[in-house]
Amino acid sequence: MKYLRCMAYRQDGVYVAVCLDLSLAAQADTIQEAMSKLESQITDFVEEAISEPEFTIDLLNKRKSPVSLWVKYFSVWFRMFFSQKNGKLFNEPCNIPS
Repeated sequence: MKYLRCMAYRQDGVYVAVCLDLSLAAQADTIQEAMSKLESQITDFVEEAISEPEFTIDLLNKRKSPVSLWVKYFSVWFRMFFSQKNGKLFNEPCNIPS
């Protein structure tokens, strides 16, 4: 099983959950709701990719997250590592058949 790198944080009064590996994002009033919406997007994306395998490689290769999101991801990771919690990092399981 593969895992996708994700994070969730509060921005401008809403919670944002982001999957960096697929460049997907969701927002909501609570962190759990944002994560749940993101999980649904990931599931839909993977199902779509599996249903049209001839486009899967092209689809995945074009989904690059902006560098700014990667910087934010590692910034949150470092803050959490040094006990200044300000965000949530999580891995989302991704069941893609080989």
